[in-house]
Amino acid sequence: MRAKLLILCIAIILIACKSNQNIAGKYSSNFAENGFFITKIDLKHDKSFHYKFSGDLIHTELDGSFKIKDNTLYLRFDKLKREIDISDTITNWFNENPYDLKRENGIEYHLKYKIRGNRLYTYNLESGKIVRRIKKYTNRRKYIVFGPKCYKKEWYLRKIDE
Repeated sequence: MRAKLLILCIAIILIACKSNQNIAGKYSSNFAENGFFITKIDLKHDKSFHYKFSGDLIHTELDGSFKIKDNTLYLRFDKLKREIDISDTITNWFNENPYDLKRENGIEYHLKYKIRGNRLYTYNLESGKIVRRIKKYTNRRKYIVFGPKCYKKEWYLRKIDE
């Protein structure tokens, strides 16, 4: 009985003392959202990041800084919403920040993600809940010869590089 209690106490201490994992690296969507859009984030060791959202006729590339608190990743872009540099060329004209600045736990952010292992789960901008499943479009039918060509699948950003 004492041995089980001792093992349980040691396990709790190890879990509580677990250091923050190395979050730096490149992340990418596990499949195209709505059949078109891919999100890529490059988190750097100096707490900066490069964000890329592209697909169909939309392409956005932004830089900024990030903070981590309670396994939540907060991204804050350098540009504010709808801010465009005059020095931007025509090709970068639509490269603007479409996200509102929010505040939570004393942290200002544009986007936030839940960290679970080597995956980042996004939060819905309106409801604030984690997006777990989205529609995935495919050329195959769900049930071999019949059924829809789209179904809901778990969606996240997976770590692709250290």
